[in-house]
Amino acid sequence: MTINTVIQSHAEELLEISGVVGVAQGTHEGHSVVQILVERRTPELVARLPRILDGYPVIVVQSGELRSQ
Repeated sequence: MTINTVIQSHAEELLEISGVVGVAQGTHEGHSVVQILVERRTPELVARLPRILDGYPVIVVQSGELRSQ
């Protein structure tokens, strides 16, 4: 399964979690990762998020509020 497929299959459920504002592909130490973008990174929110999705590591990134322009 590609990382894009993993993101597409999990984005809707992740975006339903309060504080999650986006899901994207990223890289960490040369490897593809799933980035979960959050308004504010708190220990409580991080504890509710997965560490791995379908074999891909998850990185939680504090992005603040996202607004379309």
